[in-house]
Parts: sequence; C-alpha cells; structure tokens
Amino acid sequence: MSSWKERTMRKGFAKLSAVALGLLLATSLASASEQGRFEKSLNVTGAADLQVFTRSGDVTIRSGSAGTIGIIGHIHVGNRWFGGDKKAEVEDIERNPPIQQSGNNIRIDYVNHQNISIDYEITAPADTKVRTKSGSGDQTIEGMHAGIDIETGSGDVRLTDLAGDLRIQTGSGNVQAQGAAGPLQARAGSGDITIEERSKGDVRLETGSGNIEARGVDGGLRASTGSGNVRVDGTPANSWSVRTGSGDAELRLPQEAAFDLDVSSSSGSVSVNHPVTTTVQGHVEESRKSIRGKVRGGGPEISVHTGSGDVRVE
Repeated sequence: MSSWKERTMRKGFAKLSAVALGLLLATSLASASEQGRFEKSLNVTGAADLQVFTRSGDVTIRSGSAGTIGIIGHIHVGNRWFGGDKKAEVEDIERNPPIQQSGNNIRIDYVNHQNISIDYEITAPADTKVRTKSGSGDQTIEGMHAGIDIETGSGDVRLTDLAGDLRIQTGSGNVQAQGAAGPLQARAGSGDITIEERSKGDVRLETGSGNIEARGVDGGLRASTGSGNVRVDGTPANSWSVRTGSGDAELRLPQEAAFDLDVSSSSGSVSVNHPVTTTVQGHVEESRKSIRGKVRGGGPEISVHTGSGDVRVE
C-alpha cells in the first residue's frame, strides 16, 4: 500500500476516533449515576433572593414554608472510564456544598469538578425572587410569586403557578408555562413555547424553530417564529404582533372584540371571521392575501404576517 493511502487511512481513522470520543464524552454525564447527596436548610426573614448556577444538572424549585429555604443536592458522576475515581471529590462536595448565604441572599454556585454534575431540589417561600442559569439541564419551577429569570443553554423549562416579572431563555429546549400571572418573556433558539396566562400582562414569545401556543393572553403580545405555527387566544388589551417565516397563524378573539386589523400572507390564504370595515388595496383578486381595516370601530392594532402559511382570525 502506498504511503499516501496509508496517511489518508490514518487521518480518516483519527477523525472517526475523535468523533466517537466526543459523543461518548457528551453522553457521559447524561448517563451519570448518583454517587452522593447533601441537604441544607437556611433561615431567611422576609422576601429572599435565590440564585442557582450549574454547568450541568436539573433544577427543581417549589414554594414551601415561610422563613426557610431547603436545598437537596444529588451528586452525579459521569462515566468513570473518562473521569477516574471521583470519590474524594464527591465527599468534598458533600462536606462543603457550593452554597453561600448573605442575609436573605442565597447563591448556589458552579461546581469546579470535571465530570461531576448536581441536580437540585429546592423549596423556598413563595415570595422569593428566583434566578437560575444552567449550561444543560431541565428546569421546573412551581408556585413562586416574586418573579423569575431563567437561562439554560440546553434543556426544557416547565413553569406552574408563577407571578411577577417572568423571563425565560433556552438555547435548545421547550418552554411550558401554566397559570402565569404578570408580564412574560420567553425565547428559545430551537423549541416549542406553550403558555397559559391567568391574569393581565404583556407577553413576548420568540423561537427560531418551533411552534408557539399562547392561551388567555390579556394584554399586549409579540410572537414570532422562524419556522413553526402560531396559535393565540385572548383579549387584545394592547397591540398584538404575530410573525412566522414558515407556518400558519391562528388567532381566536372574543366575538365582541374591537380592534384594528392588518393581516397578510406572502404564500397562503387569509381568513377573518369578524366584521371588517376595509378598503381593498391593489387588485381585487389579491385581497385574500392581505386584509386591513377596522373591526367594530377599531381599537388596539392586531398585525399578523406569515411568509409561507395561512392566516386565520376567529
């Protein structure tokens, strides 16, 4: 075999080996088993501020008793073939959990140990303000009423019965929020966003690739997706704007709602099941792709545009 062929085969084998190694490393923590555990109970007086930072691991926060924040950490070690014996490091974390308290300010910090992750189960008073940041991992938050700020690079976010200023961002993952009260912003690089509002508040939803569904909106709305469908129902107390590059848009509004309407589709049909006082612009045969006018005398503007997809306003 020629030296050129040998070099080519060696390079190809090296590339395949690197890819395989990368995949194994990426999945090592995902398949990690629990190797340790710690618990901590912290006393607070009045409203608290809780911050949770983790490179890899799930975070669950639920409302609990007033005056106490309880923290349980489940320590996981990845595939030992890569990380070696981690017993000493796990024991060090158990003795010295990465938790700091200064008055009512609680900070759970990153763990600086390779191939080790921590899942957190936390209970806190409902009036605790929450901020979390995770490189990868799911986040579940329930019953917190003082606002949240969530950021995860990769992972799903599940929220229930929340109030205050709500901010959620995930690079790759789905966002689900039920029983949200107050203004809400959610952004996903790739993933579906599903929310249900139970009180007044402006809503802003954005995903690069995924579907958006918003129920019970009572305020302003901004919803956009590069590729996916958008479905919204609610009351347009302020202006609504819906954009989708590729996908259908469906809005359901109260039959007595009054609003200004501006809807169009570059490649698709437009259907409006409300009495619209309108002036057709351009050729009559093009009017089914664009409708502008006033419904019941007009009100907050509802603007819906899709590049490729149908628009329906019920």
